[in-house]
Amino acid sequence: MSAALATRALAALALLLSGPAQAGRYQHDLSASLSAEYDSNPALSAMLPKAIWRVVAAPAYRLSGVSGANQWNAQFGLRLERSTDVALSADRQDPNGSLAWTRQTRTGQFGISGKYEEASTRVTEFQDTGLVSADGSRIAQSLTANWSTEWDERTSLSLNGSYADTAYRGGTLTDYANLSLGATVSQAWSERSQPYLQFSASRYLPASGLGSSDSLSALAGIKLTLSERLNLDLRGGMSDTSGQTDNSGWQGGLTLDYVADPRSGFRLDLGRSSSASGLGGFAETDQISGSWHRALTETSNAGIDLSWRKSQATLSTTTRQVTLWANRELTPAWSLRVSYLYKAREGAGQGEADGHVLALVLSYAHPDFFNL
Repeated sequence: MSAALATRALAALALLLSGPAQAGRYQHDLSASLSAEYDSNPALSAMLPKAIWRVVAAPAYRLSGVSGANQWNAQFGLRLERSTDVALSADRQDPNGSLAWTRQTRTGQFGISGKYEEASTRVTEFQDTGLVSADGSRIAQSLTANWSTEWDERTSLSLNGSYADTAYRGGTLTDYANLSLGATVSQAWSERSQPYLQFSASRYLPASGLGSSDSLSALAGIKLTLSERLNLDLRGGMSDTSGQTDNSGWQGGLTLDYVADPRSGFRLDLGRSSSASGLGGFAETDQISGSWHRALTETSNAGIDLSWRKSQATLSTTTRQVTLWANRELTPAWSLRVSYLYKAREGAGQGEADGHVLALVLSYAHPDFFNL
């Protein structure tokens, strides 16, 4: 899907949404943030780490509405970034946007959504595969359709399909398109247990013409409410990829949500999955992530986020991140956040390297700002 085609698709969806918005209820939300960041090693260089300062401004606008059985959402944002060393961290102007329409039916719902996002490959590829060598750009655009229905009081079926196009500027990553289809069947055995079956198929189409790859997976899982405070999602199954990447094995994971008390909560997520990659074909990833937060007062809270990922792409890479943060509400519309991030990477023939990021963020958010 070209950028022009994606733009026309989003414009057509916007026209679809604009009709009911005039007769229904709609809300305008405006938000913006301004942050100053110190990054001790943006390139995660093992030999010559060099620090920079960054200033980031991120305004965003959201329109949402309801008209009868129709719901729609439109969101547009921009990330403006300036650094003290553009050779290490480029100045950026990254737009993003999404449009979504959902219609409720007697037994379920169906909808369509489109997304467009530009972002730094330093951020996206570090999260996905651990790659940080070049500070390029990833341009991702997608179109997704979904449908769900309840067969009876206990059983439900959902189907989804998407077409995603990913292109890169800078570096040596491969542009690609990914077509995927999925289905989930679930049944509520009781108020505390809900088993499900999940099937998915994806085709990876590289722009370089090196050959496509196919991925098939089947998972069985169960969602358990163990107590009023503890929820568990356990899943497992098999996956198989063929073509440019050829691999088969198990996939699955565990997600645990625990509410310790009304002021604090904890989440743990671990598992193995595969996804399309700019390094070619599908990349298999093992990951463990966790988060904890606590309300300190009525206007302030704090928390910690942890993650560990091992990506089996062209080369094996392991990444680790630890974030400590605290947030304080200054007024109903204004808030201040301070955070510390430790990041580390090893593998891919580049040695082990780490870095530290300190950030101070001032944010503004007000729902339905037209009624101020």
